[in-house]
Amino acid sequence: MSTEVSISTSLTERLELGPEALRFPATFEEFVGLLEKAEYPVEYERGEIIIMSIATDEHERIVANLLGALYVELRDKPGYGRYGSNRHIYIPELQKAYAPDASVVRGQPSSYEYAKGKNAYTNPWLVAEVISPSSRNRDFGEKLQGYKSIPGLDHILYIEQAQPFVTLFERIPDTYRWKSTDYDDGEQLLEMGVVRFRVGDLYVQV
Repeated sequence: MSTEVSISTSLTERLELGPEALRFPATFEEFVGLLEKAEYPVEYERGEIIIMSIATDEHERIVANLLGALYVELRDKPGYGRYGSNRHIYIPELQKAYAPDASVVRGQPSSYEYAKGKNAYTNPWLVAEVISPSSRNRDFGEKLQGYKSIPGLDHILYIEQAQPFVTLFERIPDTYRWKSTDYDDGEQLLEMGVVRFRVGDLYVQV
């Protein structure tokens, strides 16, 4: 397969394909080639390039609120870096590349270079995804299992787009096991290590 021929790289052409996520069989090298040129988010998993679905206004507002909450919580705490979806997370053991809506790295970032100027981090401390109907099955299926396999990742935050509902997955210290807690009230407090904010803060103006 030639990725450059079969998958267009412009955002305009991507929009013409519709709002849903799309999958194409490809090698990892072909994914890297597309990543260098694509004007839209892409991920890689199980021998396939995943062209991400088109984000709604509600999705983008939630992401903006989350990044704002993380800024307030981490601005005076050295050693924590926060990132949006343009910073990929790479899992070397599984050869998976994800673009979470937000992520936080604690300490020195460990970087994987796909190609010159194209880097992903391999050691996130927190990742967050806004869940939509089109992404739900993959987010709670193969993608969640991929995240859980990352050593040093302690928090996975899944935020429902359609209603105030958040699921927090937390690693049980010094194990490979996880626990999950659901939050369905805007006044409930999300606590993830040094980060604390209200569930309702994620849904301001949504």
